Amino acid sequence: MFRVVYELMLRGLPEEVECVSRLWSALSTGGRCVGTHTTFLCSYGGSLVKLAPQAVRPQYLQEIPQVGVLRALVESQDSESLIEVASLVYRTLRECGVLVKLVPE
Repeated sequence: MFRVVYELMLRGLPEEVECVSRLWSALSTGGRCVGTHTTFLCSYGGSLVKLAPQAVRPQYLQEIPQVGVLRALVESQDSESLIEVASLVYRTLRECGVLVKLVPE
């Protein structure tokens, strides 16, 4: 099983929530999704995409005022499918201004 994990840093702007909803729409158009627009599980292109809030401890010397963090997890048996879906997730979120960070598992 191959896996990619992204952290989405949200500052509480309505545009960011709309952007996450756009990701849900893009994934549900080509696949099948269960959940809300900000917490969901999708099957898309042979991969599984999970998006859920993550509890984060406050950090004092932080560049970005942090309101919330979502964790996006993309899993697949096929490496090519994983790369295709992970890049779709990354591009969709970055194009509308969400800070996306690739994190080790």
